[in-house]
Amino acid sequence: MLEILAQRKQGKDPPEFAAQGLRPIYSPFWADLPHTDIFACISPDILHQLHKGVFKDHLLTWCSELLGEEEMDRRFKVMSPYPNLRHFKRGISLVSQWTGKEQKEMEKIFLGIVAGAIHPRAVKAVRALLDFIYYSQYQTHTDQTIQCMKSTWERLHEHKNIFIELGVRTHFNIPKFHSLLHYVDAIPLLGCLDGFNTETSERLHIDYAKSAY
Repeated sequence: MLEILAQRKQGKDPPEFAAQGLRPIYSPFWADLPHTDIFACISPDILHQLHKGVFKDHLLTWCSELLGEEEMDRRFKVMSPYPNLRHFKRGISLVSQWTGKEQKEMEKIFLGIVAGAIHPRAVKAVRALLDFIYYSQYQTHTDQTIQCMKSTWERLHEHKNIFIELGVRTHFNIPKFHSLLHYVDAIPLLGCLDGFNTETSERLHIDYAKSAY
């Protein structure tokens, strides 16, 4: 990486610079840190990468395109009320403030929302991603749970191309999707991922930023 930046600084145009999405920061702070792999320092973030990222910004959007916004709302409205499950009686298109709480409540019932309404392979992809999200939130892991998490990731890759075939995606070159690749390795290195979730610090925005404002 440093060699690519050095070439760019010298006025050359190495193809890796654009291909890897680099920026002209020629002296990154980590350049002289010994025994450091800067990429290993980027920890997962359940709130922004999973709940808001791959679920809300991507999976929910794709399934809404397949179903149609009106049908998606109808299915949320007719979902039977049940203790500890939120009933979205007005659908989801009118949700004005998306928080981690809303996204997690949607994830609990989302598989039931799309089952039987979209292509079976798309349903399998939805299930695989939801399973991955739930495994990621475990507060205790074993070799078996990590293997299950890896299996759900592989299952997602097995079925995800259906979204391209159905015309709602053209590629999966999505940074937040790529970040999931590192979750299985991050747990043995860093510990359970609830310690790296920004949801707690986001909650402090209410007290220290929004209320003050």
